[in-house]
Amino acid sequence: MSFPDDNSGGQPSWLPDISEPDSLDTPHSPDTHKTAGSAEVSRESADAFQALFNSALELLSRREHSCHELRQKLGKKYPLGDFDALLLRLQELNYQSDQRFAEVFCRSRVQRGQGPLRIRQELQLRGIHSSLAQAAMDQLQEDVDWFELALEQLQRKFRRPIDPSLERQQEMKERARRQRYLAYRGFLSDAIQYAIAELDAAGDSGHGAETGL
Repeated sequence: MSFPDDNSGGQPSWLPDISEPDSLDTPHSPDTHKTAGSAEVSRESADAFQALFNSALELLSRREHSCHELRQKLGKKYPLGDFDALLLRLQELNYQSDQRFAEVFCRSRVQRGQGPLRIRQELQLRGIHSSLAQAAMDQLQEDVDWFELALEQLQRKFRRPIDPSLERQQEMKERARRQRYLAYRGFLSDAIQYAIAELDAAGDSGHGAETGL
């Protein structure tokens, strides 16, 4: 029995030609490098996001932060961070809320003796939307007497009423100084006038008691 001549003793014609490597099966093919590279990029991206997330949690564990505050603080360390994805994830987990931040912030500023104008301004500086700021301020209206808070701050700072023995010019200068102080703390004009008048009235009544009038 004879077999077909297979090209002068070379590779049989019915075998696949292996004289050139098959690019699909070669371990160093471009597609293999591409896949490995993509996996490496994905892993690096995931690690970077986890580092950003952990840093955000560290800040939030200390106190509430607004979205704007987190972007500002973390942006210095992670300028290329995906902050949109970060904030979305934090909010999904209820770790961050601008509404909750606004409510806590307002209460803390009242405890510091700040008035409504100052509080609203600071909310704006921290990137709180006007609707959330208004809602937080509305809650304060139910619990805070801005007139009495202004009086309390005036008493802490100046302790005594304006000296009635002062000359007119000096009296006006002292009154203006007290008005500026309360205005800086964010109180409205009607609360300022109330506080000054109440402190002066308390001084008058005390003076009357001392003189027996």
